[in-house]
Amino acid sequence: MVNPMFRVKSVYDIPLIKLITENLKYKLCQPTSEQSNLFKIPQKYNPSEIEILDVMDGYGISIEADEEYVSEIVSLIRDNIQHAITIQHPVQLHAVYNGTVVHVNDQKNLSIIDIGENVNAILFGAQYRREQKIVVQIKSLNIFEDQLPVCSTTVHFPGQAVILERDADFVRVSRKLSKDDRDRLFELGKQLRPRDYGLIMRTSAVESSSEAIQADIDHLIQQAEELDLLISGSSYGPGILQPGHAVAHIVFVKAAKEKLGEIRNEITPTLPNYYWFMSYSPELKLTTTFAEKLSSDVDSTKLALFLKETILERDFSENSILHLQEYCLISAPTYRVLGQLNWSKDVMVIERSFRSSRGEHFALDEGIHQGDSAVILTKEGSWSIHTKIFRKELLVGETVKIVTPVELYDGGKLRYIDLGLLIVKKNDVVQPNDSGIIDNLVEQGFISKEFGNKVLSFFEQSQEELKANKEHIVILPK
Repeated sequence: MVNPMFRVKSVYDIPLIKLITENLKYKLCQPTSEQSNLFKIPQKYNPSEIEILDVMDGYGISIEADEEYVSEIVSLIRDNIQHAITIQHPVQLHAVYNGTVVHVNDQKNLSIIDIGENVNAILFGAQYRREQKIVVQIKSLNIFEDQLPVCSTTVHFPGQAVILERDADFVRVSRKLSKDDRDRLFELGKQLRPRDYGLIMRTSAVESSSEAIQADIDHLIQQAEELDLLISGSSYGPGILQPGHAVAHIVFVKAAKEKLGEIRNEITPTLPNYYWFMSYSPELKLTTTFAEKLSSDVDSTKLALFLKETILERDFSENSILHLQEYCLISAPTYRVLGQLNWSKDVMVIERSFRSSRGEHFALDEGIHQGDSAVILTKEGSWSIHTKIFRKELLVGETVKIVTPVELYDGGKLRYIDLGLLIVKKNDVVQPNDSGIIDNLVEQGFISKEFGNKVLSFFEQSQEELKANKEHIVILPK
């Protein structure tokens, strides 16, 4: 069996390459200059069968490949990075489906398409009608469960060296190549482009002969013809016509980032908090890259401490306004203002007053009154968010939500994933609520059993502390 080629375009590239090449014997292709230098691999543009890319501004990665390769990499990461959270998708990227329009939203200029197996997809454009039959291709997969995949009526056929687009008339070349290579491939593309198809020359085409590119085009045309036969021979009920690539998303929480940093440090000297810095913001990513080059001449621990103090002073100073970026595994992400920050030693005390009587206080079954106030208690790295609601200085109720370790994020934001574990205390009665997400994730293999047990132990610990009327419930791993 020929070892598959993989490409990594991620801030986590070095530890991932080390894990994959040492344990799965896959071959790295299209390396960056740093990857090439560290792993002694020549910078060639061989075609990749596996793509690993950053998602959510570096909060995690996506893996796109055949199902077999995706499963092997997911298992490898889960075994070595225990605090990684995996989301695997039932819908395949680039797969082509028979679909039926089930809803049209003129105001938002989009349509909802039933693609079969109780799955809907978003199609941008409202020029369709309900019950219309339509052929679509999946173009992107959102990470969380309630976010629909995005599809298009434009069908692409990705190959090793080229991509064909149906019913189009153009030639394009990857902008990652030098001008000379782009000019050469553009002229070659004009000669080889089949009629009624757009032709995109991929980065890997620079390493391919004209004969190999022609063979790639012929193979893709055959795929297109097979798709036409499937369309004409189908009953036109919703369902898959042509498979695509499996996709998994893996989120790296605080402990996972630290483990990845340890693995990277085995290859090259690495700053403390390296992956938190690299996923904080594009500006800090550049600063961290520069700072690490200086770390051989200065104390790297002091340099990392200076960087962190600079971040805290800029984005998390006393009395600054904090925002929430909360991801949920079974509902849409939440983005909102949290309140004004005060520090109690290293605990974050976030206070907010309610100016109107609209809505209800979360999970307390208590309407909001004008003048009510909320106090949120947490800490960087905490697995809990403790919220207290007051009315005229009297405690109305409080909640503790179990989440992935709280991360400080660009622009004064708190970032975490809601793990579906909530404790409510009202009138001295403590009520735990377990949505079953953790058990489901363990059962499906999306998180390790050890990780699941640790989270559930935090849930139990929080209940005991809430019963004991503890003021600051901040759960940090021992």
